[in-house]
Amino acid sequence: MLVHVTLAYAGMLGLLLVILSFNVMQNWVRVTGRGQATDLAMRRAERLLSSFVEYVPLGLVLLTLIELKGAPALVLHILGIMLLVGRVLHAYGSNEMPGAGLMRFIGAQMTFLMLAVASMACLFYFALGRI
Repeated sequence: MLVHVTLAYAGMLGLLLVILSFNVMQNWVRVTGRGQATDLAMRRAERLLSSFVEYVPLGLVLLTLIELKGAPALVLHILGIMLLVGRVLHAYGSNEMPGAGLMRFIGAQMTFLMLAVASMACLFYFALGRI
């Protein structure tokens, strides 16, 4: 199978997307008719979902590309775990509780680090193919 490792992370991240989408739907039903634009929980749920759909697709594309180029499974798993855990921490850290801001920050940074490393791996494999 060509993209065995990425397949697993795509599946797990897809389920996380469903959970975040249900969170938006629950808030939408709760605030219908009461001013969605001013409801803090609704705005937070929408921002979490939009952040997820901004970063995860590119992360999965990068992961797929480097897997197709033959990146070691360990590297793929580390990057996949970084993306998954980063998004979970970001979502969980967006709740109102002590220490939540730190979890959100760490989750965002893990996501950015995964994207940066995977992007550099793509450039590495591109340069390697040009030699």
